[in-house]
Amino acid sequence: MTAPDPAPDAQPAGGVRTASRRAYLLMVAAGSFATTFGQQRALGNYPILFHLKEHLHFGKEQVSEFFMWATFAWNLKPLAGVVTDAFPIRGSRRRIYMLLGGLVAGLSWVALDLARGTYGAFLAASIALNVGLVFASTAMGGLQVEAGQLFGMSGRVTSLRQVVMSIAQIVTPLLGGVLAERAFGLTAGIGAAVMFGLAALALRPFRETSITRFAGASDGDTAPRYRPTPAVWTGIAVLAAAGTASVLVRGMLNVGISLFALLGVFLLVLALATARVSNAVLKQAQRQLAQILVSRALWLAVVMLFLVYVVPGLNTALTYRQSDDLHFSKELIGRLASVEGATGVLFALVYAVICRRLTLHRLIILAIVTNAGGTLLFLVYNAATAYPIHAITGAVGVLSELALMDLAVRATPVGCEALGFSLMLSVRNFGIALSDVTGSKLMDQAHLSFATLVLINAATTAAVLAFVPLLPRALVLRKEGETA
Repeated sequence: MTAPDPAPDAQPAGGVRTASRRAYLLMVAAGSFATTFGQQRALGNYPILFHLKEHLHFGKEQVSEFFMWATFAWNLKPLAGVVTDAFPIRGSRRRIYMLLGGLVAGLSWVALDLARGTYGAFLAASIALNVGLVFASTAMGGLQVEAGQLFGMSGRVTSLRQVVMSIAQIVTPLLGGVLAERAFGLTAGIGAAVMFGLAALALRPFRETSITRFAGASDGDTAPRYRPTPAVWTGIAVLAAAGTASVLVRGMLNVGISLFALLGVFLLVLALATARVSNAVLKQAQRQLAQILVSRALWLAVVMLFLVYVVPGLNTALTYRQSDDLHFSKELIGRLASVEGATGVLFALVYAVICRRLTLHRLIILAIVTNAGGTLLFLVYNAATAYPIHAITGAVGVLSELALMDLAVRATPVGCEALGFSLMLSVRNFGIALSDVTGSKLMDQAHLSFATLVLINAATTAAVLAFVPLLPRALVLRKEGETA
């Protein structure tokens, strides 16, 4: 049975009125665009990459490690989720954090231009930039989940987010390829203007879902706190062992440190799940985290998300191949990336239609199969095939991203939208960062060819299919708009 869409002005339990569907979608769209466009891996990708390559003489491995640490704040999104969910500022859990995040990110873009001659200061400004982006993005993610759950449109709001992000991904490579040939101050100025624009938009009135909507659920709550199981302690030990082994292996220090940082984030989440708290939203978070921590099916879903994104990546390796082996100009490299964004827009619109006709289970299978198959096209990558390959991989990449983000929206607990969604996205973000570093190291240290890296990427992506049958049935065996 298909559930009818709520009225334009939703009125959740307790009679708390919220903003209209249109207002939610406007804020989600604006936040998605700004926090995508303003990223170092978007607008700043080529200007910064070629600055490191040509002025600081960094190799593939050093460049990928710079981006890993610069963007590491994205792995800490659960902490930003806790802050935005549980600690409203003047009654706002979303709009004010978008405002503050936009201001911090805008100022950091200015600082990047001032610090470009000193690597340490440049990295510090990059970290500050990503902290601001994380808070703005986390607040936007909370609005996305609220809209999806309030109006029964998780697939469509996810599709809207992807359309806007894909538009940014069309513009930024084209612009970035041009900006890479010009003074860095121009890149910094554009990035600052976009983030200050988001902050200005966040100043407009917006009726958020009140935190009091969730307070009653925790009144009189006497349920025992979560206690970690042996399986959880085993997982902690495995992650610690992997981090230790990486630290001891020559050339893997940064990977080891990042694994320990991920372990630290997980321990903080575990502490939240077990601590004595009085905050209503934190109590709600504890109950939902306890359900996740004891659910084998949900942990398999998290493992699947991680494995999809952690496969040895081609990002930096492909850029070096384009520049050094195929001698593509920077503007051509930017145009090719924009082709991926263009097909991404198209297939995001397609997903908005097919998510109401196919179950999420089928969409995830389709996404993984086409993603693995599309990767194999890079085996024949050259000047003649570059445009169609980027068009195809852009399409299948967006299909995969949307299916997984649809799963994340459905799995996020009510009342902890920013925290729950951030937990999912932190797995994604860490996987992407580690993927790029791993791919670059396999080429630089293990001396694997680009073709071998492509085969490894495709094979490990296809292997994720083994986890699909174990996903929570209540989440994936229904179409968009159907009741669970």
